[in-house]
Amino acid sequence: MRKTIIVFTLLLVARILPAVEGMWVPIFLEKLNADEMKAMGMRITTDDIYHFEKASLKDAVVIFGGGCTGEMISSKGLLLTNHHCGYGQIQSHSSVENDLLTKGFWAKDASEELKNPGLTATFIRLMEDVTDAVLDGEATTAENIKAVKEQYETQYEGWTFEIKPFFYGNQYIIIGKEIFKDVRLVGAPPSAIGKYGSDTDNWMWPRHTGDFAMFRVYAGADNSPADYSEDNVPYQPKKHLTINAGGVNEGDFAMVFGFPGSTQQYLPAREVEYITEVYNPERIEVRDVLLSNLDQRMRASDEVRIKYAAKYARIANAWKKWRGENIGIRESKGVQRKKDLEFEFRRRLLSNPELNSTYGYVIDSLNHYYASLVPYARVRNYYIEVGIQGVEALRTIREIIIATRTFESGEIDEEAFMMQIGKRIASLKKDYAAEADQEALATIMPLYIKRLGELTPQRIVDIDRSNNGDWAAIAEKGFNDKFFQNHLMDFDESGKAKKFIKALKKSVLFDIAEALMDNYTDIVAPNFARLQNAINKHQKTYMAGLMVVFPEKRFYPDANFPLRVSYGKVEGFAPVDAVEYHWQTTDTGILEKYIPGDYEFDLPEDFLALLENEEFGRYANESGRLPVCFISSNHTTGGNSGSPALDADGYLIGLNFDRAWEGTMSDLNYDIERCRNIMVDARYILWVVETLGGVGYLIDEMDVVGFD
Repeated sequence: MRKTIIVFTLLLVARILPAVEGMWVPIFLEKLNADEMKAMGMRITTDDIYHFEKASLKDAVVIFGGGCTGEMISSKGLLLTNHHCGYGQIQSHSSVENDLLTKGFWAKDASEELKNPGLTATFIRLMEDVTDAVLDGEATTAENIKAVKEQYETQYEGWTFEIKPFFYGNQYIIIGKEIFKDVRLVGAPPSAIGKYGSDTDNWMWPRHTGDFAMFRVYAGADNSPADYSEDNVPYQPKKHLTINAGGVNEGDFAMVFGFPGSTQQYLPAREVEYITEVYNPERIEVRDVLLSNLDQRMRASDEVRIKYAAKYARIANAWKKWRGENIGIRESKGVQRKKDLEFEFRRRLLSNPELNSTYGYVIDSLNHYYASLVPYARVRNYYIEVGIQGVEALRTIREIIIATRTFESGEIDEEAFMMQIGKRIASLKKDYAAEADQEALATIMPLYIKRLGELTPQRIVDIDRSNNGDWAAIAEKGFNDKFFQNHLMDFDESGKAKKFIKALKKSVLFDIAEALMDNYTDIVAPNFARLQNAINKHQKTYMAGLMVVFPEKRFYPDANFPLRVSYGKVEGFAPVDAVEYHWQTTDTGILEKYIPGDYEFDLPEDFLALLENEEFGRYANESGRLPVCFISSNHTTGGNSGSPALDADGYLIGLNFDRAWEGTMSDLNYDIERCRNIMVDARYILWVVETLGGVGYLIDEMDVVGFD
């Protein structure tokens, strides 16, 4: 273990090689990336990006909610993020009578800002390498992690700490956070702007989507985190971003600073084959059916559209990404590239007996464990896609079953049990259309049984056979029985638990949910965990081996949601023969895509008039057009949504929100020729806020440079 740490430390000062790929930990930029970033045009220092003792860009970038990035753009707590990141909040304030998704929302002053219970903004205050302390052999890793956290919590009162593994546990970094719990909605454009192109354009370039929304972070009187209160005041951040309205040009340096969620760059070729040839196709097929059903219902009913807007977008996002990922792996020869790496890895090991004895077995062992995992991973994927993601009633009944078993074991009393059930049912009913859920069960369960075959739980097989495979009839029975109608949809918290449980256990929905859950919990999960633990151990060894065997290479850790920096150039790309994409889109493309009355490409009349009259004012580019989006060669992934795109001076030039479809395989195999991230141009954001939103006071509180 000590040898691994020493080798890793040496790698931190490895020579700089020309590259753009990578999601880099900010505390190591000076050692690994500074020279390259400066050579590419960056004019700020790495201390300007991350510094513990003085304000730096890290103090302006936040985790928005639980899975996106946001950034502070004023001294009064104004926060910018993606429209799709704030979509759930916008939806929660919407109704058929007051549809903020359709018409947008702009607070005319602070009194109109909308509170969002449970929404947080998390600032990173500290990142430090604690590898030596965590891997100290005098205690277990878990014990060491606990001790290190306690030490930091004592030293920095009020902060939340977590220790994250990097390089599959070859390195550990502690992260100190300050979490603000009062975050209010300030403004969002209509979905016709913020979601323009909707699912057709999702993951696609060229793009014309104004994917942004604005919130405000509030604090207590002492500028510290506080629960929501009318007495709270706008937070004064240590650092907020200056916005460059002067625009960007092809070849400009661009940096994305944010919280990428998850990548798997160092998987063996065999597992990438399983992902693209087994797992992705199966998940795509289930979501094909589910999305088709929902799309028809949402187009036919405004009520269903509003209820399912965020859910549909969430389901469709991964569905389309997986499709692009498969194509990208094939077109970039991703599997073969990994096979070539493994061949060279083995070849070099053979020339060094000592290293070969340490690492020579690891690829074969990984291949064995990944192959053994396949049946359990397939059942797990289907369980998630059907029993949790696909049919909401099954997910809720699963939670009710868990609570019921807790009650029947005597761990909780009747009152607590009924309160738990009430909360779960209320969560289900908040944005729910039972007829859509019934259709989901009727259409995806036959697919589940057909594809899993002998891996199908026996109780599901029995239900299928006893009903002659008629899942439409099974679904109708389940969604119209006494339990669903009288106890679930019309739940009475003051009712009797035994009566509720008796009705529950007579429902076919209970039989289905329990069969799926017990099969997963009793058989799949233990075996999946056992094999995954073995895989994690061998991936750690493989990662360490790669860094030793390829000392000339520069390695970055897989994304795992801590703060990262990626950098590149504003540039187009040519993904296929005879097709070359320009780096920028303008208002012209919005009008070219416009389809009156269409669900995805309609435009509000006032917005359309502004475009047709070319009322772009000071936000027009040198050609008189309104810049909308641009692309660059930054390495991004999920979680980078809402990340600031920064120029060579650290000024905000855009807002990251997507990747080009041809490069979505970048989570598994980054290819600089195909991978581009997509950003809303800062000028388009400012123009929409000022001209369409009519809230110039927001522009006034920002620091904006670059106007002629």
